[in-house]
Amino acid sequence: MPDNSKSVALGEPYKRKIGKVTFVVSSFGNPKTTKTADELILRMLESNINNLQERSA
Repeated sequence: MPDNSKSVALGEPYKRKIGKVTFVVSSFGNPKTTKTADELILRMLESNINNLQERSA
């Protein structure tokens, strides 16, 4: 029986150089996820805003 819980590569990794820094970009899918990428990004932004508000209070 195959294990469907493993991450699946969505594309080939590639390198991008910006100035003196080289980024290696890769993408993997998670078949067990319940959140979309948009939801995860929104949650991260909300968390950052809350942290900034707590620091300035």
